[in-house]
This record gives sequence, structure tokens and C-alpha cells, in this order.
Amino acid sequence: MSNNIFIVDLIISARKAIQYLFSKWLIILLVGFLAGVCGILYAWLKPPKYTAELIFSSENGSDNALGGYAGLAAQFGFDLGGSGGGAFQGDNLMELLKSQTILEQTLLSEAPGFGNNKLMIDAYLDNHKLNKTWSKDTLLSKVRFTKNPSAPNRARDSVMKAVCKGILETQLFIDKKDKKLNYIVVGMKDVNEVYAKDFVEQLVKIASNYFIEYKSQKARKNLQLVTRLTDSVKGLLYGNIENYASSNDLNVNPLRQVLRTGSQKIQVNAQANTALYTELLKQLGLAQLTVQKETPLIQIIDRPMLPLKKEKPGRLFTGIIFAFLGGVLTAAFLLLKRWIKQEFASNTKWDA
Repeated sequence: MSNNIFIVDLIISARKAIQYLFSKWLIILLVGFLAGVCGILYAWLKPPKYTAELIFSSENGSDNALGGYAGLAAQFGFDLGGSGGGAFQGDNLMELLKSQTILEQTLLSEAPGFGNNKLMIDAYLDNHKLNKTWSKDTLLSKVRFTKNPSAPNRARDSVMKAVCKGILETQLFIDKKDKKLNYIVVGMKDVNEVYAKDFVEQLVKIASNYFIEYKSQKARKNLQLVTRLTDSVKGLLYGNIENYASSNDLNVNPLRQVLRTGSQKIQVNAQANTALYTELLKQLGLAQLTVQKETPLIQIIDRPMLPLKKEKPGRLFTGIIFAFLGGVLTAAFLLLKRWIKQEFASNTKWDA
């Protein structure tokens, strides 16, 4: 019985609320109309955003290109090694693109589309009118950016950190084009289409160089070491050959064999250095193959091209949304005001 009474009271209250709103239709309509006009103005004045997308794939050289060489070397007892995955295997490469280090290097690189050796960070601050906002601040107005900062600076580093955070949260998006494919999509949204295009290209370029440097660092150091050893032994071998020839040119008594020992020692050293040089040449060739094997391939599939995809809210659609929200909020405000008035009147009656 009590449930039925509650439902009846609820229906009566809802009916009274609807009747009350109908009595205020002019206010709701007027506020909704004004909100719709504001929505149209907002969509008209809001600057468009441009989206630049770059698609690339990463592939280790060891996967395909040098498989035959690795098998051939293994038959002779040589191991070309393997990349073993590394810190940037798979999805970790996507996280590298979002890292603070790569973003800072990108922002401190030159902006190709703006000229005058302008840095990406300065172009960003100009595009978003942050320089004008900060010009009134005593500390921020003195901040200057260079390609290679000489020393830490608290204000400059704070600005850089804030810009990186804003880009990561609202502008930059990185994802795989397809979960089954190794294609990575890097996208950037900005109010300036030239800046959006430059940013994704610079970001991928810097991250690719960092990735390749990291993956092939050990192999390249090994190649440099083997190259120095090979050149050193080569110089010793050439010296042995010259010394042996000079020793044979001397006129010595054929009956005294002791005089031939110097020439024989040189010949022994030359033979030892020849064997060592031959082995080092093999290792040099293998080291060169290893560098190629450990160097990943970063292949650009699609580059952003002007004009970029433009995003701007439709004026009619935005006006309708604003008008609807304005009407709903006005109705809610009127109902809340009516309820407070009734509660106040009820409490006053009981107190009396």
C-alpha cells in the first residue's frame, strides 16, 4: 500500500513539475536561443585543428637480410650474434616516441617550415600565443631556448616540461595501424598545419636515429676495435716484409750461419703476423656483417602532405547542442529554485 502511495505521489510531483516548466516556456526558450547563438559564435570563432599522420614500420636487419650470411658463418664456427630484443622491441618503440628525451630533442630541433633557424619550441609558443601571455611575467619573459642547452635552468626546464605534457595529453597520438601488422601511426594535432607536419616528421626522425644508434652501438664499437687491430697488424706485417728484404740485401759470409738468424727471425715474425692478419680480416668481415645485422630498418610508409585533415566544429550542430544544453540547464535551475522555495515555505509554516 505504501509503495502505491509513493508511486502516486511521484507521478503527481512529476506532473506538477512539467506543468510548472510549461508555464516558464518563454524563459526556457529564450535561454536556449541565446545559448544556441553562443554555440554558433563559438564554432565560428574557434580556430581549426589540423591532423598530420605519419606511418612507418621498424624491422631488424637480422630478421631477413643477413639470415643466409649468419647460417654460412655458423658452418665455420662463427656466431654473428643476435639482437635479443633489446629495450625497444615491439611496443616499446611506441613508448620511446612518447619519452621526455625524444620530445625535448624534437622541440629543440629546427622547424623546417618556419625558417630563420627557428626552433620547434619557439614555433609552438608562437602558434599558441604563449609568448604574449608570458611576456608580462618577469621570470618567463627571460626564458630563451637553444639547440644545445649549456646548463640547467629551472624556468626554462619548467616551460619545456609543461609543453611536453600538453602535447602528450591533448595533441600527440601514437598507435598501431593494425594489431597484426608492424606499422606504427604517429599523429599530431595543432592549430598550425605546417607545424603539425614538421613535428611528426622531426619526432620520427629523431626517434629513429636514437633507436638505430642504441641497437647497433655494441656492434659498431666491436667493428672499430677489429678495424684498429687489423690496421695495426697490417703495419707490422709490411714492416716485416721490408726488414726481411733489407736483411737479404746485405752481403754476408755464406759460411757463417749465425749471420742469417736475423733474417730468419724477421721471416718468422712475418709468418706469424700473416696468420694473425688473415684471421683479423675474417673477423673484420664478420664484424661488418654484424653491424648490418644489428642495424634496424626504419621505413617510412606514408608521410603527411599539405593540405592536412581539418577539424572544425559545425556551426549548426554546435548551436543545436548549446541550445539543448541551455534549455536543460535552465529547466533544472527553475525546478531547483521552485523546490528550495517550497521547502523554505514549508519550514516557515512548521515553525509558526
